[in-house]
Amino acid sequence: MLENIYNIFLFYKDNQCSEASCVSHKLLGNDSSKEKYLKANLEKDFSQSKKIKLTKTLTLEEGNAWNRQGTRSPLVLEVFRKFGISETSFVVITPILNGEIKIDVSVEYGKDVLKEIRKQTGDDIGTQIDWLTHYTNSEGIDISQLIHDDYFKAIKLTFNNQLYVSSMKLLLSCIDSVAYIEYGDENRKPFIEWLNTYAELDKIQITGEELWELRNGLLHMSNIDSHKVRQNKNGIRRISFYVNTEQKVFYDELTKVFYFNFYDLINIYADALGNWIESYNQDRDKFTKFVERYDRTVSDSRAYYREKAS
Repeated sequence: MLENIYNIFLFYKDNQCSEASCVSHKLLGNDSSKEKYLKANLEKDFSQSKKIKLTKTLTLEEGNAWNRQGTRSPLVLEVFRKFGISETSFVVITPILNGEIKIDVSVEYGKDVLKEIRKQTGDDIGTQIDWLTHYTNSEGIDISQLIHDDYFKAIKLTFNNQLYVSSMKLLLSCIDSVAYIEYGDENRKPFIEWLNTYAELDKIQITGEELWELRNGLLHMSNIDSHKVRQNKNGIRRISFYVNTEQKVFYDELTKVFYFNFYDLINIYADALGNWIESYNQDRDKFTKFVERYDRTVSDSRAYYREKAS
């Protein structure tokens, strides 16, 4: 029985897709023959297809994130609806960048994208864990375990070995990372906004702004005197930490430093991570941005071990 199969083209301009076109064919055969036929007709179909405007938009990075999850993006689903395509139909979707067909690799829907990219580009002589495959189970992405392995392992390792400044630097860097995942790099103060949204810093009587200045001093200069602290801008106090089992804060009149317990901050941050992870249960649409942005992170657990070419 002849089946309708489709070449779909997504038009990207300045990395943004808001137009699409489609050409249908009728063919009898298996999936391999359908794919071969559609790819053989790409150039002809592209030249003959007529673009339509879409209400949805999509960047290349967002499209890749949807593909990585094995899920159709809202824009692709809109294309299906506008052209009367069933979601079970066989399609080849091709990006058009600035008026030209752009194909680096071809990946079957639902397959391991990273593995296929390495295989097709000939860069498969090394090994690298795909975080999305490794940390996805029947219930979805295990964000808690992912963050633990990528960040908290090193934080705990340095803390337990009494490398407290190094441990604090890693903790503050971790806040930077999850804040980027939540807000991207367009927000000017994602670190502070993330803390204000998810963390209860009032328990140790400091603010997100003060912790941000501690972060700036420690990560850039290994001291607690950031520019704003030195200039005494906006009432930002000079803060630091101590390590002890007692739960208290205090102000040292001699050094003019406000101290909090490092261990208390770790517990507050752990609770904040729990609140943040719960937000993904409340808003499942956040996962696509999570995938898009986490694909840009680097980690000890995902270092690329490259073997010598034979």
